[in-house]
Amino acid sequence: MNILRAKQEIIRTVQAYLAKDEDGQYLIPSVHQRQILLMGPPGIGKTAIMEQAASACGISLVSYTITHHTRQSAIGLPYLTKRQYGGKEMTITEYTMSEIIASVHDKIEETGLQEGILFIDEINCVSETLAPTMLQFLQRKSFGSHHVPAGWVIVAAGNPPEYNKSVRDFDVVTLDRLKRIDVREDYDVWKKYAYRRQIHAAILSYLDIKKQHFYTFETTVDGQAFVTARGWEDLSQLLTSYERLGFEIQDTLFGEFLQHEEIAAAFSSFFHLFTACRERINLAKILSGQETAAAPELRAMGFDARLAATEFLLHAVSRELAGYRREKALTGSLVSFLSSVQSASDPLSAAKENLSRREAAMALRKELGVLAPEEELREREFAARVHALLDGAENLAPLQAAVEDGTAQTDAAEHALEKRIQNAMDFVHATFGAGQELLIFLTRLKNLPGADAFLKKNERYHMLCAEILPDELEKTL
Repeated sequence: MNILRAKQEIIRTVQAYLAKDEDGQYLIPSVHQRQILLMGPPGIGKTAIMEQAASACGISLVSYTITHHTRQSAIGLPYLTKRQYGGKEMTITEYTMSEIIASVHDKIEETGLQEGILFIDEINCVSETLAPTMLQFLQRKSFGSHHVPAGWVIVAAGNPPEYNKSVRDFDVVTLDRLKRIDVREDYDVWKKYAYRRQIHAAILSYLDIKKQHFYTFETTVDGQAFVTARGWEDLSQLLTSYERLGFEIQDTLFGEFLQHEEIAAAFSSFFHLFTACRERINLAKILSGQETAAAPELRAMGFDARLAATEFLLHAVSRELAGYRREKALTGSLVSFLSSVQSASDPLSAAKENLSRREAAMALRKELGVLAPEEELREREFAARVHALLDGAENLAPLQAAVEDGTAQTDAAEHALEKRIQNAMDFVHATFGAGQELLIFLTRLKNLPGADAFLKKNERYHMLCAEILPDELEKTL
């Protein structure tokens, strides 16, 4: 299954394991709560979905990469102690608490949350001395004599043997005590995530053309050649930063993240093509409707260049949609916040206390590792806006005015964005005609997050679809 379905399955399993009866007892006894084993290629987001799953369930997360640990840190250090056996005092060896189990107890003490997920990554890549300890952990939920506390669900992750030479196979006894979920790479699922994370437009444009290059892993005479989702995302972060700082982007940069010589070279060529097309397009004029068609040399370029220009415009629309959704959500939060404190005897004090609690809750969730970066950004923007409105204010008047202005501006922004999207469609149509470029633009436009609400009522969109697509093909797309 893909990583999105795997996340949903993990959330359901955790919720089922933590469900209780009317007496407060777990509906599924611990002995029947199979540890979850998440198996899939490296770099597809297994660790990221654990943070999202813990956040969705409202519980803690403790995460370890087990290959970073020795047998001593996993099961504890030995020490000598005295015991009575048959009336005689004996010296025996016991062990201190496992560092991993101690981390779970520390998390409980820090947060007050009694339930959580203990995530152990690279479970099947441990050293020979640690392998028996891992089998005991998966079978008995314990390291040595120390058990994972009740209410904590164990999720382990590993890589199939074709991706790692140090992988160890589990025996049937162990596998029969696990709930195994096999995950695979899926570009279409990752692309939705990529739009939210504002992955560099050149990367998404390239991968739309070369989906087979999204994830690959090969063994050659020169060693392993691979490209992963993690590699594309990290490359995106650096490209964006380099462009913001005005640094030169050299061809060697791509091979540092895309460790597959042919793919790195192919993307390097496309990136230069993409930037050349970007220089020929004035986004501000296109979206405002001042420029209705591109220069003739753009139309005369090869198909990859024309598609790169189309994709560049598409990603500009995506950013516009993301900005609108962010402002609309912020205004909605301000409306709800104002509504929750208006009826208080001292509305201003109630608002400040409410905000303080909200910031504390955000800080706690971040400490727990269950606060998604997008949500943290939204909460910080909200808190900054409320502080700017209320710090030093004598009443809620500034907040009320901001809510009224924000609501009016959101309505105006919606109409403006609808027009800007239509201008983008008209530009592609006027520049390239009713060809492949327009077909690709319209079909991908519909799949942008939040675009569907604008396109449903846009007559120009439906006219262009009718012009370029037969009815049956339009339904399929």
